[in-house]
Amino acid sequence: MDIYTETWRPSSSTSNMSGTRSRRQSTRGVATASPTTAVAGCSSAHWRQAYVASDTGDTSGVQSTSLGLPDESRFTTSLAMSEDQPLLAVGSGSHETNMFFVQSLDDQLDVKASFASKFPIYALALHGNLLLAGTDRSTSVLYRVDRARLLGYTDADAGAEDGPLVRCVGTFKSKAARSVDVAAPGSHAPTRRVSCVDFAGDAFLACVGGVVSVWDAARNQQQQPQPLRVERVSAQPLTRAVWSPHGGATLVAASGVDGGAAIVDLRRRGRAVAWRAATAAGANDAAWSPLVPHWLATAGEDGAVRVWDLRYATTTPAMTVRHATSAGVPRRVAWSPTHVDLISVGTSDRAWRLHSLRDALSPVVADCRAADDVGAVVSACAKGSTFYTLSACGDLFAHRLTPQALSLAAVHRRGDDGDSVLSRAESAVYARDIRGAADAVLSQPLSSDAATTRALCDLFAAKPRLATAAAEWTLPTTLPRASLTDSAATAADSESTDAAARHAMAADLQRLGYGLPPDFPLDATAARHPAVLQALERLNTASLRSALDDLVAQSEGSEDAGSGSSPPWKAAADRAQQIVQCVTADPTLLDARLLRAVVKLVLPNDCIAGLTLGLGICQAYLAHQRRGPAAAVSCGDLDGLVHVLLFPTVFDADSANDSAMAAGTTTRAVGAPDAHAVRERIRECLDACPDVVFEMVRLEISIQDAVLKGGEQAHVAEAIVQTMKEHAQTVATLLDSRQPQLPPVQIHALYPTTTTISASAVRLYLNSLVPMRAYDEYLVNSQWWRVAPLSHASTGEGRVVGSDMGWPSSYPLARMINRQTATLVVPRFARQLDVVRAAVAKEPLSLEPRLYRDTLLKIARINLLMRCDQALTFTVPPPPSSQSAEGAVAGPKSVTTSISESLLVDAFDEIGNAFLMLLEALARHASHRDAHKRAAAEALPLHESLAKLVERQSVSITPGRKPHVASVTKYLRKLEHYANA
Repeated sequence: MDIYTETWRPSSSTSNMSGTRSRRQSTRGVATASPTTAVAGCSSAHWRQAYVASDTGDTSGVQSTSLGLPDESRFTTSLAMSEDQPLLAVGSGSHETNMFFVQSLDDQLDVKASFASKFPIYALALHGNLLLAGTDRSTSVLYRVDRARLLGYTDADAGAEDGPLVRCVGTFKSKAARSVDVAAPGSHAPTRRVSCVDFAGDAFLACVGGVVSVWDAARNQQQQPQPLRVERVSAQPLTRAVWSPHGGATLVAASGVDGGAAIVDLRRRGRAVAWRAATAAGANDAAWSPLVPHWLATAGEDGAVRVWDLRYATTTPAMTVRHATSAGVPRRVAWSPTHVDLISVGTSDRAWRLHSLRDALSPVVADCRAADDVGAVVSACAKGSTFYTLSACGDLFAHRLTPQALSLAAVHRRGDDGDSVLSRAESAVYARDIRGAADAVLSQPLSSDAATTRALCDLFAAKPRLATAAAEWTLPTTLPRASLTDSAATAADSESTDAAARHAMAADLQRLGYGLPPDFPLDATAARHPAVLQALERLNTASLRSALDDLVAQSEGSEDAGSGSSPPWKAAADRAQQIVQCVTADPTLLDARLLRAVVKLVLPNDCIAGLTLGLGICQAYLAHQRRGPAAAVSCGDLDGLVHVLLFPTVFDADSANDSAMAAGTTTRAVGAPDAHAVRERIRECLDACPDVVFEMVRLEISIQDAVLKGGEQAHVAEAIVQTMKEHAQTVATLLDSRQPQLPPVQIHALYPTTTTISASAVRLYLNSLVPMRAYDEYLVNSQWWRVAPLSHASTGEGRVVGSDMGWPSSYPLARMINRQTATLVVPRFARQLDVVRAAVAKEPLSLEPRLYRDTLLKIARINLLMRCDQALTFTVPPPPSSQSAEGAVAGPKSVTTSISESLLVDAFDEIGNAFLMLLEALARHASHRDAHKRAAAEALPLHESLAKLVERQSVSITPGRKPHVASVTKYLRKLEHYANA
């Protein structure tokens, strides 16, 4: 299949044939030439006399490079650009040398090779190493290009035997109308010329007349391939058909000489035209926005470039771009691949202009005009900040926009003062100089102005790739009228749709035109430049701080704040990980007061989420404090946060607001400290042992999690008690590692109620002991909530952090605990002792061994672990009651309940001796072969428990407990006889 004749020439000889190649620095307006000079020898250029500087862009930073292609016919027709290589392909309508490959570097264009195809070329498309050419015989020719050798990336000598640089791999015949010499009135003469070709992956389309044919380049490289789809879009010839770059091989935009623009949805069966718009003049080109999938631009013969919003079935465009003083007709349009709001136009008056869409007048950002002998622009495309245009006479131009040119067109939200951080950063970001924008952010501290901070964060915000059709936006279900003369009723109906399209595009421009474009590789840029990463971290923190301030203010402003959207607390909870990361990186960026307000916002709505967030903040502070004296923060600064996390604390006033004094014979009035006093106590704890305090927060999470999971009451109680005991062991380990010079703390690992300052945790733990009948643990732990006798003021406890007298009895929580102990726990425990003692007195062998062990262990725990002789004596005050008319208080009198120490001693002796009698009876049971083993099995659990209790108590024994220790030790020796049998 010999379609072409290869006439590849070395680049040196090509350079000699390439005509003029120059680099031109474009100028502002007509500052370097008068209107008379500009129009000399050009009778049709009278419009230049009205050309004023306001219609041009400030393009002193635009660099234009031109290359005269070695096309003797001077009939260039098409231009294609490689997506990933600096390679351009140019087609010509000549019958001789008609295919050129040009390498495009920063400041030069070089012809690398030229070829002679068998037929003239009128359309080109490049995809990878595939080149598709449209001819005048209804045929599209597919070539495979060795781009590496063509660009000199491989050794020429080593690859000389690898075959031709360009090799034909297939031809594809499109169905064409029969050629006629004279067309019907109002119609164009049919043609067999392939007017446009385009790739979408392995699929490609070819357009002949008004018909679009779709092929598969991977499967249809046989002798007579058949198209996958043939779609008649228009009865008149099409000037452009192009795939959408957003949805794969599904949507095709087409423009025609009849002025129509259409969208073909190949996912449809039957008629595939899904959207259509018509104008009075013909359309020369159509181009999809590479950044906004629902924008389409068309170039009209009436001099206007129209931008359509495909989400609306409108008869008028969402925006029209028209140069005020140009007499040229737009031939080609090309969107900027890096800026949503920039679109370039190549016209028939030898001009290229870059327009901004942010203004209704579409101001010119940059422009370049070719020499008088250069024909109309026939093709335009863009890559990065470089725009390429091809004239009909064989001149190829590369217009490179420097940061200077782009910064002058930057969007400024608060005006361009040139000196502020925001203004400099906006100019740098618009010029895509992210490193320069980062330097501006880091040059000085961020302003305290919330609007400036928000603008900077929006400026650097990464925008995701916009969704394709059928994801977040869809084409309208009804087509707009194609007629240009609509009735008054139809015009009235479509007016609101047209206004909605204009408003939607203006909103998109405002949202997407500021800052970075969608899908900008910000992470990759930050990875290459540490300054960018540092600036992003600072902005993320500033953005987070601003957002948290807004959420707190919103929640405090009204009770129904956030209705219709995510509530403030949910938005704050969603940012929990970001908050912890920010505090971990630099805790000074978010002050402790704001952190407390955020946690307070989340906690009532999601307890676990709020506690987890607070724990993460606490751990971050602790890690910074452990760095030494140079640490910027102290854990003591979190007193307010810890107060919120563990509220109500044991320092806070009793929620019942009972005015009665704490129960007990030696009680005193309990004051209700204010929040400031409570936080002073918490700060003391944080200064003394911050890791222990933060472990209290972890305990709170575990207990709340057990409560929220629910289940049977017994199982929940067991989970809470087990969690509390594990916490006490962890706290004991932490206290052992404390530095000795730190002040003492009122925490005793043997008594779990002293290992947390959370009043709710203490209450839940004690309440869980009641259904488990663990009265001994309850009484042992509740003793710390009773006022110690005055004789104990000098027991060595001294002044400890977190309490008034070294005992938790000074806390308001003591009222509730003592009342419950006196009215519930003490009577139940006394009743249990009475029942067991009565059974022992009547028939000692009738009780189960388990009941003996349980009762003896409870009595031993109380005798050994009680640190106050009067800790089990209570005076219960009367409950509050209404007053009589005379003002006298009516109600029952106070009741005293107690369990004397002598009672416990006698009970232990009686029950212990009865248990020994039971063990002796088991050991001598004549009918049981393993009687001794059975007795040992019953005695061993009690022996191990009492031995462990004595061992733990001997570490911190008080003088008043020594007789009890001796009594239990003596009993252990008696029990050992049976346990070791």
